[in-house]
Amino acid sequence: MKSKTFLLLMLFLCTAAGAREFTSKDGRKINAELLAHSGEQVILKVGAKEFVVAIESFSVDDQQHIKEWIAQNPGAVRYKFGFFFDFEEDRSGRIQGKAPGGMVQDKLKVIPYECEMIVFNKEIAPVEGIEIRYEIYIDDYVVMKNNAFTAMAVGAKASSRLETVAGRLEVPKIDAGGRIDFFRMFDTQMYIDRDGGKTDEAAIDKVRGVRLRVYRGGVVIGEGSAGEAGRSVEGIAWQETQPSGETVVKK
Repeated sequence: MKSKTFLLLMLFLCTAAGAREFTSKDGRKINAELLAHSGEQVILKVGAKEFVVAIESFSVDDQQHIKEWIAQNPGAVRYKFGFFFDFEEDRSGRIQGKAPGGMVQDKLKVIPYECEMIVFNKEIAPVEGIEIRYEIYIDDYVVMKNNAFTAMAVGAKASSRLETVAGRLEVPKIDAGGRIDFFRMFDTQMYIDRDGGKTDEAAIDKVRGVRLRVYRGGVVIGEGSAGEAGRSVEGIAWQETQPSGETVVKK
């Protein structure tokens, strides 16, 4: 009697949790709960474990049930991302020369940087058809216009303007447990104002950090950020800056 009561209770709990008996094309049966869908696959919960199964591997009736469930639960797509960011100054690529319109001793340095970005798919299902957008933020103390130096912010009360380097990347697919690794090159400037060989004032652009968003169907499904050299991007709103320059994917 107790055994029968226990079985009835377990059946009730499975039904309440949304469990259903599924049949594969070759006739095998299993009780499982539909958790999420991703492309042509679904995530099933069987007991305490989760599995990714191709929709086409089910019977015709179950495939129809899954399609109806997806239509009723369009938001039941599960994503989990990890992010890595790294800034590196390219000292070998520094360019130095006379500053246009300045004294002979004045120097304008161009300091190249590389920002490496990695997006990890930490879910057990692949993610498809995504778009990655990023914004690199720079405190711009050396003002440039038409590739020429125009002014610099110096002194105790020096204030900078926010410069944003933006890019985007369309990614057809990242496998479960997979990653996409890419980088963006950009330049900062340093201006040295000299008087008779003596340095009077100097200003240098400072990289603040980077923010990255993952989109699918125009909706943000993941976001990560990182500051550079102890700085932070907290408090900087997403700028919606138009992409510029080339984003290079590492093979």
